[in-house]
Amino acid sequence: MHSQCGGIKLNMLLIVLMGALMATGYMLWNQKSESMGTNFSAGSPQIQRPPQQENVNTPFTDGLIQAISIKKHEPDETGAGVTSTEIFAVDINNDGSLDRITKTHHESGTAHFWDEYKIELNQKGKYRNITPNGFRTTVGAECALQKLQFVFKPKFYVVKISRSWRDSWDTPSMATRTIYTIQNNKLIAGQPEQLESVCDVTELFKK
Repeated sequence: MHSQCGGIKLNMLLIVLMGALMATGYMLWNQKSESMGTNFSAGSPQIQRPPQQENVNTPFTDGLIQAISIKKHEPDETGAGVTSTEIFAVDINNDGSLDRITKTHHESGTAHFWDEYKIELNQKGKYRNITPNGFRTTVGAECALQKLQFVFKPKFYVVKISRSWRDSWDTPSMATRTIYTIQNNKLIAGQPEQLESVCDVTELFKK
């Protein structure tokens, strides 16, 4: 009887010891897992989004905004003629007076069209034309041979990129960039710079 009682007590003690060992093992394993998880997180590289790129698909503009006057015109029966005239008032020579830029849109009755620009300085209420020769765009269905872009800040200047027509409208040729700046109340062309051979000069304004 005493032998059986002692065996029961021994078995119970073994069960308690095994439970304690299992609990201790579980605690040690859990601490190790947490430690490993912390180390992994700290050592992992941070995922960063790439810097936002400028949208290369942004449509080209000539830089002229907020016209003070817009007039629409009807073309002739072939679809040719002046279809709009826009006037922009901006101080381009920093004399405190609003000068005038006029943009006239011409249709040819085909897929080709052009915009013509006229730049006038306001001198004591009278406007003086300082527009260089050939200050217009040349645009076809396939490609643009010449475009202009007006920049007003920090200083006023105009960028003209053009190329010559060769064989056909979509035959690439060497493009040239010319920058015009105000000097002594005149719009003076800088030294032309060769860029690269392209079909559409519009794409070179994004470089």
